[in-house]
Order: sequence, then structure tokens, then C-alpha cells
Amino acid sequence: MKKRSRIDIYADILEVLKRRPEGALVTRISYGAGLPLDRVKPMLETLANFGLLSIRTAGDSRFHHITRRGLEFLDAYRKLQGFMTYLGTDQS
Repeated sequence: MKKRSRIDIYADILEVLKRRPEGALVTRISYGAGLPLDRVKPMLETLANFGLLSIRTAGDSRFHHITRRGLEFLDAYRKLQGFMTYLGTDQS
């Protein structure tokens, strides 16, 4: 099994959020991305700082939503992966 890069993990997190337009709690993101909570939380903060996701509070819950910029990142990520596969440099 290939080890995922940090960019791959960011893309996985954003994919989870894209599939949940109503927003997702950190535990749902953790399960969806296949990562423990202690690794997901700092990554969510990083993605929020880059403007790729937003965090909205409802009561005691924090819902994470993908932003337009996050969708643009996913599109560029997929295109780059397609080019890498086409050129035969994909290591998977």
C-alpha cells in the first residue's frame, strides 16, 4: 500500500466535505479520510487558514464546509493526477 502524501490527505479531506454540502463534523471527516482525530484537527485548521474550507458553529458543534477555493484546489489536483498518470509517472 502506497503512503499518502500530505497533499493527497488534504484532497481526501476536501472530497469528504464536497460529498457533504450540509457540512461535516470532525469525526465524520476523520472516518471519511481514514485518519485519527489527532491528525485531522490540525489539518482542518491548516485548510481553513488557506481558505479551502470554512468552519461554522451551531450550538456546541463545529461544521466544516468546503469553499469555492477548496473546489478549485480539488479540480487542479485531479487534473495534475490525470497528467501524471498519462505521462506514466504515477507511482500507484
